[in-house]
Amino acid sequence: MNIVPSSAIRITYVILSFTISFIASLLTIPPLIKKSLKKNFTGTDLHKPEKPKIAKSGGIAVYIGFLAACTLSGLYGIDDRTMLGMILASTLGAVIGLIDDIFQLEKKTLILSTFLTGIPIITYRLGTTTITLTPIGPIDLGVIFWITIPFIFAYYTNSVNIYAGFNGLEAGLGLVTSISLGISALIYNSVESAILLFSLSGGLLALLKYNWYPAKIFPGNMGTYLIGAVYAASIIGGTIKTAGLIATLPYFINFILRLINGLNWTVGKTTTDGKVYTEKIEALWALFMRKPTSEKTVTIKCIIIQSIFAIITVFISYIHRNLFNNP
Repeated sequence: MNIVPSSAIRITYVILSFTISFIASLLTIPPLIKKSLKKNFTGTDLHKPEKPKIAKSGGIAVYIGFLAACTLSGLYGIDDRTMLGMILASTLGAVIGLIDDIFQLEKKTLILSTFLTGIPIITYRLGTTTITLTPIGPIDLGVIFWITIPFIFAYYTNSVNIYAGFNGLEAGLGLVTSISLGISALIYNSVESAILLFSLSGGLLALLKYNWYPAKIFPGNMGTYLIGAVYAASIIGGTIKTAGLIATLPYFINFILRLINGLNWTVGKTTTDGKVYTEKIEALWALFMRKPTSEKTVTIKCIIIQSIFAIITVFISYIHRNLFNNP
């Protein structure tokens, strides 16, 4: 039987996880950049006039930090089964992304592959089938919950992957979201989810140092699919469904805008002085590009929007947990 650690111990666990992940990722990134450029494992920075080639191995560094931190969580005396199931699901997301980075899979094959990422959550039967915070009270979804898990994972991995394209955007959004969900998980005593999320956020902070404008490295699809899989695993496995829905709402809005556009790859146009703009609202970031603006400004505005939802997420989680005393 696993005993829920005290608040001080839980906070210590997540600080350790964050720190280990940050250090491991930070040490890994510089050599990865050099090796990636040498081996031509690169992507094109489409929002620069000169279209430079940039290393796209950032997801590898984030995953190394993430896995190092999660592995050491075995010393904490928490629920190893829950932790393992969530790590496996997150790893599947990272592996699918890496395969796509290397082989450039067809879009249909890539999307179908993401349905597999939820399998460990089903086989380990993590999470609960009940949603507590609804307008009509708690709802038990029963078997429907388990059927929807592959779709939830496919949605989260792909919604993160298509909310991208600007220096610092994926890492910045992921950092803000994972921290807010991690705090919410602590509020709900979901220590395993909190560790998973802070293990991700540590790596993302390290990546942001090199991914911020002008980027020296991209997260690649390995990075974006890892982020999405961690979101899904922690939300379902840690029973923080309401917090997850609120925190990731900007991803959903962007997903709908991209869906209207047929999920086709879209980027902004670039002026000769390096500013970006667009004539259509094809993604959430397009709202800030109706007239030429700097790429950094677009990223900052998107992160501000994400931060607002992050604050709302933590606030509602606190109110829900403490005033209504719901698990």
